[in-house]
Amino acid sequence: MTTPRHAPVPVPAARTTRTARTPRAPQAGERELDLSSAWARGHNAVAEAQLTPRLTDLGDAWRCHLHRGDGTGARGAGGSGRGTFQVALVGALYEALEHHHSHAAGLSSAELVLRRPHELAAGELADDPAVALLRHGPDTPMACRRHTAVSGPGALDVPLFLTCPSYLDIQAAELRERAGDGFEYTSVSRYSTNSGCAIGATHTEALVHALAEVVERDAFSLLLATTFLTATPPPLRQVDPATLPADLARLHSHAEQRLARPVHLIDMTTDLGVPAYCAHVTSAGGRPAQGQGASLSSEYAAHSALSELLQLCALRAADHRIPPDYRTLRHRPRLLAAGQADFDPHLRTATTIPFTGTDAPLTPQEHAERLTARLGARGYTPYARTLRRASNGVSTVSVFVPGLERFFAVTQGAAVIPGPRALSRARAHSHEGQG
Repeated sequence: MTTPRHAPVPVPAARTTRTARTPRAPQAGERELDLSSAWARGHNAVAEAQLTPRLTDLGDAWRCHLHRGDGTGARGAGGSGRGTFQVALVGALYEALEHHHSHAAGLSSAELVLRRPHELAAGELADDPAVALLRHGPDTPMACRRHTAVSGPGALDVPLFLTCPSYLDIQAAELRERAGDGFEYTSVSRYSTNSGCAIGATHTEALVHALAEVVERDAFSLLLATTFLTATPPPLRQVDPATLPADLARLHSHAEQRLARPVHLIDMTTDLGVPAYCAHVTSAGGRPAQGQGASLSSEYAAHSALSELLQLCALRAADHRIPPDYRTLRHRPRLLAAGQADFDPHLRTATTIPFTGTDAPLTPQEHAERLTARLGARGYTPYARTLRRASNGVSTVSVFVPGLERFFAVTQGAAVIPGPRALSRARAHSHEGQG
């Protein structure tokens, strides 16, 4: 296990031995600035928030915590980054700031609008499994945040609990009271995630990352549902490592060496047509781990999945993290199987496919436009809200796409059910198996 190494604010352009042993991360047109410029801009945004970063090298990841002038940690302001020395370092800084920006501690009641649950359950979010639960409960007003359509007119009031887990904390009780939100969230809190929240050196960059994360989480949710909720799951599509481009092949080999186990790269691309991958490994102790990635660049998507897997395993080793609590799923065997996400038995019947490269847009603006267009072509409208924007343009954005899946929350032990999109695919595969 790598011994964590604490560091002052480093210079990202400096080369280290870690850079040499970890393959580079392709940017695939998703970022507007080079790493040194992105680091400087992120560090200035942190300083503007009157915070100071503290960084720790975990070997295959960097961790960052933001602290106030008195040395106390800012609430929720921790993050980690993956990839090469420079990429992971910048990523950790930005993720810590993202978590600070998106935490309920920074919210004011003026940013919220009150909506009645029964009204929400009859609107555009009616098919959402969490919102559907509101239909038969009390009609006590709940706080929402207004998102606007990424392309074209339109707005959507998204219940805050869906995208901001810290809003449900006891520390946010005063905020809920000021906002006039008296709703009792116990029955729906398990559906609360921060999926679709992302930061970037510019607003457009943040929007691209948020859109890609929503697509990635939807793809992983569908993979879980079709693999573990059906009696006859479709074969997994496992990428043949021998067909990977040179840099991806080096990263794949590096991951297998670091984890001392076979690493399986599963293609989980959906009907949305955005390349998405899941990198899966089962540790010597039998605990599965996955990393995911989605991008219009298939190489960047696969790179993200592999580096996220390394990041997760590095964090587990550093923290000695215990597995999620699956007790609420113990009487629901298929949900439990989905939560534990052990793909190993299903890999025995997997179909081996070659890696296929894709052309990616050259700029974040083109990425945002193409991702929005692909979602729209399948009938899904992305809505976005800027949560925070520093004076130099560093932005944190929340994206919500009604109809896309968030079933991935089951892997944290949450007793959630899939939405119509995942259920229809699970049923379709069950019927195919019976035919």
